[in-house]
Amino acid sequence: MRTHFDEQLKDLHNELVTMGSMCEEAISLAIRALTENDAALTEKVFAVDSEIDEKEREIERLCMQLLLKQQPVAKDLREISSALKMISDMERIGDQSLDIIEIVEYVKKCDRESKQYIEEMSNAAGKMVSDSVEAF
Repeated sequence: MRTHFDEQLKDLHNELVTMGSMCEEAISLAIRALTENDAALTEKVFAVDSEIDEKEREIERLCMQLLLKQQPVAKDLREISSALKMISDMERIGDQSLDIIEIVEYVKKCDRESKQYIEEMSNAAGKMVSDSVEAF
């Protein structure tokens, strides 16, 4: 029984890593759409955000199954509850990539130096997402 539980926890970790990489991709695409004024990239951001939303539901379902069927305690319970908190934060990151898309019209008027700062911020945000998932 414990082997099956350990496999499910491993699946949970893999799903979190996948969701984290989706968030990084959404941020990256949004910033590229912003700096390159590319409408096709804008559509990709919407698609990735939908995938992030679906992944959140999948992970939440997995966490609930683990909680209800396995009744974890101590370390395992903390891991599952942390995962539940993380997925809501990562889902918001996906939503914020859509917020970036909304400012494309305003940024068209910015100079190159301002766009460079925006790119640097996005790289830092992507690294934070990656670091937080890795830390988990």
